[in-house]
Amino acid sequence: MSYPINYPTPQGANIQIFYAGSRGSTTTAQDWTKPQGASFVWFTLIGAGGPGNSIDGTGGCGTVTNFMGPAFLIPDVLQVVVGAGGATTDGGNTSVLYQQKATTGYILLSATGGKIGGTDTTSVPSNYFSAMGFYQSTGSVVGSAGTFLSNGGNDGNYGYVTAADKSGYFQMQPIIVSTGGRGDSSTRGGIGSGGGFLGGVGGDGLAVIISW
Repeated sequence: MSYPINYPTPQGANIQIFYAGSRGSTTTAQDWTKPQGASFVWFTLIGAGGPGNSIDGTGGCGTVTNFMGPAFLIPDVLQVVVGAGGATTDGGNTSVLYQQKATTGYILLSATGGKIGGTDTTSVPSNYFSAMGFYQSTGSVVGSAGTFLSNGGNDGNYGYVTAADKSGYFQMQPIIVSTGGRGDSSTRGGIGSGGGFLGGVGGDGLAVIISW
């Protein structure tokens, strides 16, 4: 099995992909269990896209956060919450949490959801957990494609486009690209991308965890 976002991976890597639940509802945490014998773990988190509206314009795309760290420093069981695309409010955050018994848990990694109306989405600062390995978080800029995501109504990187009055899309081959939706509330952005003008819905987030 190959890594879905087209990074080269070691032979026999364990790859787990987490998607959002129903749009507009509270996303239930999903468990990730560290495979036995793992030496390193890679996380890619994508925040959900924000919705567009007739006042502020197209929806913003979510933050993309990457982290790689040694497996022995990572808890054996983590919870993954994937943000749902925004319909009338900002897109949901995508987060990885450590849940202790009888507590609310600690957010170890997160990717912020896109804002309604295309406001900038800032990167997420490194914290005590992400300082243990290699960390990167990239926010979005209004009116541009950001990383490989796009704000609603804007073309994605590398000239990939969304047709008028259509939902955006997310693809992994031959390159990674996600385009925002164009049009009204019947359309939505691709993964992490914003919704179009006049109420387009933001795309859901995504989380990928690879261990080897």
